[in-house]
Amino acid sequence: MAVTFTPDQQATIDARGSSILVSAAAGSGKTAVLVERIIQMVSDGEHPVDIDRLLVVTFTNAAAAQMRERITQALSARVDDNPGNAHLLKQLTLIHNAQITTIDSFCLYIIRNHFDEIDLDPDFRVADDGEIKLLMQDVLAQMLEDYFTEGREDFLACVEYFAPTGKEKRLEEQILGLYEFAMSYPWPGEWLELHKEDYAVSPENLEECRWVGLLEDYVRIMLAEAGDSLDQARMLCEEADGPYMYLDTLEADKNTIDRLASAESLQELYERFSVLSFGRISSKKDDSVSPEKREKAREIRNSVKDLLNGLAKKYFYASPQAQAERMAACAPYVSCLLSLTDDFRMRLDAKKREKNLMDFHDMEHMALQILTEKREDGVYPTAAAREMREYYAEIMIDEYQDSNFIQEALLSAVSGEEEGRWNRFMVGDIKQSIYGFRLARPELFLEKYHTYAKDGESQQRIDLDKNFRSRPEVLATANYVFRKLMSPELGGIVYDEAASLHAGAAFPALPEMEEEKTETWHAAYETELLLLDDKAPELEDDKSRETKMETEAAAVAARIREMVGN
Repeated sequence: MAVTFTPDQQATIDARGSSILVSAAAGSGKTAVLVERIIQMVSDGEHPVDIDRLLVVTFTNAAAAQMRERITQALSARVDDNPGNAHLLKQLTLIHNAQITTIDSFCLYIIRNHFDEIDLDPDFRVADDGEIKLLMQDVLAQMLEDYFTEGREDFLACVEYFAPTGKEKRLEEQILGLYEFAMSYPWPGEWLELHKEDYAVSPENLEECRWVGLLEDYVRIMLAEAGDSLDQARMLCEEADGPYMYLDTLEADKNTIDRLASAESLQELYERFSVLSFGRISSKKDDSVSPEKREKAREIRNSVKDLLNGLAKKYFYASPQAQAERMAACAPYVSCLLSLTDDFRMRLDAKKREKNLMDFHDMEHMALQILTEKREDGVYPTAAAREMREYYAEIMIDEYQDSNFIQEALLSAVSGEEEGRWNRFMVGDIKQSIYGFRLARPELFLEKYHTYAKDGESQQRIDLDKNFRSRPEVLATANYVFRKLMSPELGGIVYDEAASLHAGAAFPALPEMEEEKTETWHAAYETELLLLDDKAPELEDDKSRETKMETEAAAVAARIREMVGN
């Protein structure tokens, strides 16, 4: 039976001639839409595209395998309907070599076809994580031993600063952490060099420092969040059974926030935070006031107090001048740490070349080296990149919210948007960005989300906000949670109707029940929250589950078993 697509899904399938960002909510049918778009492109009656001229990048090997299987099935169905169509038969042959792949596999494809351009031994081997970790530890230990033997004063001072009392492990952790962060950038050596002067500030040029502006912006965002929270508490107090006796204190708190927000400089913020204080909240009793609303208002106010006191403690413990002096004092140690990290990076690269090994970072950076040439006046595509630009009709990227800067540089290099080649198709959902610990950069998605217009000619945004997977009751709860959590400051978007999940599937209505059972029946369709205390004795003693996810899964399974009875 033919699938019927919604207007937004059909627009996603049909859009041509522009780079497209698809903001696809959970359960919105994005995989079906992506597969149908590919099928439509390869079977177009006027301008058909061979399947191997599409670059489809997914996040995992499993997702790539599933995508290839679904495309193959869809192509086979088309061939069954058009058995004499030679072009479609050809696609079934080409599908086996089509670039439906992960980013690391695509990088390997580039390297294997252009290894001679970067003087790489073609017999290289991809090392596993364990082997690389051991190699990193060996290289780092040897490097530090060399520096200790040399005994340079700047190095010994850096060790004493970051690893006092002989705890060199702390220094090693700092170097490894900086290395991983730098490697998520296209040119890690330049990134490390660029940030050597970040702490070289003086009280005289304080207001010109980049971090001052960033700190001021962050504090004002937090103050706005605190003001919004207080507004919620005040609205609660103004309800018929609300704790009206708190209004005067909440009004005074709001004035405090407004005064902080009106500060025109970092110095003024410091002066006002340094005298931060809060009045006592009323203890007046009134039986007409809802105990729940009284407690909720107090909780909101306490959270605001904690937020403001936290800002004062973390950022305004000393005057900006004193902080600038402290930063200047530690600037040489930070610069030395960055130099150590860069030396470690180069030594590790040399050791991997010596052993003819490669890891995930190498795949990305070697592929970028093949595709781009960095000059003083900018970054230019190489002959290999231009060849790929001519070959690939479209670059499709799934889970785009989990891309990082170097992956963006790689896919931009084979797209050529700076030359007017608007042929990127990016699918993602900012609400599902969960790989920050892997240095994913959801701001790449957000920047396009805010700049691509819904009717854009070269850069177009399409929202798929209908969820076909869950009942309205589930979606309502998910929307409630996200509205509380997400804002332009936290999450990067306004969680409004456009960002919300909307029911797309028709579920059977609740059956009619006997009157006395109706309330119980409807309660079964309400969203349920399971809270696990991972310190509970029964969970701490259970050694059969190694991860928190396994414990959560077992709890859900137990609840389902309890509900269905078997």
